[in-house]
Amino acid sequence: MNITTKKAFGKPLLYKGLNIYPVKMKDADEFYDAVQCLLLPKNDFQQPEIIRMSYLFFLLSISQNDGGHGILDKLISLYRLVFKTEEIQISTNEKGMVFMIVDGVTLNERDFDKIKTIISEQNLIDLDDEFIDPGTKKAIQEARAFMAKRKTRQADFEQQIIAYHCKSGLPYHEIEHLTLYQFHKGLIRMDYMVSSDAILNARYSGIIEFKNDQDLPHWLGYIEEPKKNEDVIITKSTFDQQMKKLGLEPS
Repeated sequence: MNITTKKAFGKPLLYKGLNIYPVKMKDADEFYDAVQCLLLPKNDFQQPEIIRMSYLFFLLSISQNDGGHGILDKLISLYRLVFKTEEIQISTNEKGMVFMIVDGVTLNERDFDKIKTIISEQNLIDLDDEFIDPGTKKAIQEARAFMAKRKTRQADFEQQIIAYHCKSGLPYHEIEHLTLYQFHKGLIRMDYMVSSDAILNARYSGIIEFKNDQDLPHWLGYIEEPKKNEDVIITKSTFDQQMKKLGLEPS
């Protein structure tokens, strides 16, 4: 069973003898609160010494500042949730290196980064891009804010749960046992199926026409995974093409 199939079936991933479990809907509130510890924009800080830190060491440093005491509590809560154990410890050695100890297994700072990525992929969490410069990041944030104003407001998490129940017929107590990945991917597929049906009905009723019937959507059609920030960033060639369509000369 490969990683994609494991995510679809809600199976754990094995890392250094430890099972990392995908989070279920019933634990969503706890997870979304705890996972904030992985979403801090470390590289937004201007100090070179912070930028050079590993993310785990960065969290430890923050926890020693005023107002940062709860960050390690969130991290431990997150690890208890995804590893399904109470045996979580944070330790440092004489060289100042930081370790996570899970059920007696010692995980170093590099392991932490890999586990961070696994948690992100298992639960569809968009991690901060540490390799993007602050100026570009600010531009992306401003573009997202602008795009959000133009879009129809999306259902919040509670409304999504209700929509999933209404559309799928799955009882609420069973939705609780879906993983976050299963729930969100299922919701996307349902939306695609509804849209496909609407387009096909419009096509066969003569409301719209397709030059090529192969372009007609199918309920089992492949759904492209959006690339990071592609909704607000375009390439120069794409920009030039759009300029030409408007009758303007690209720079």
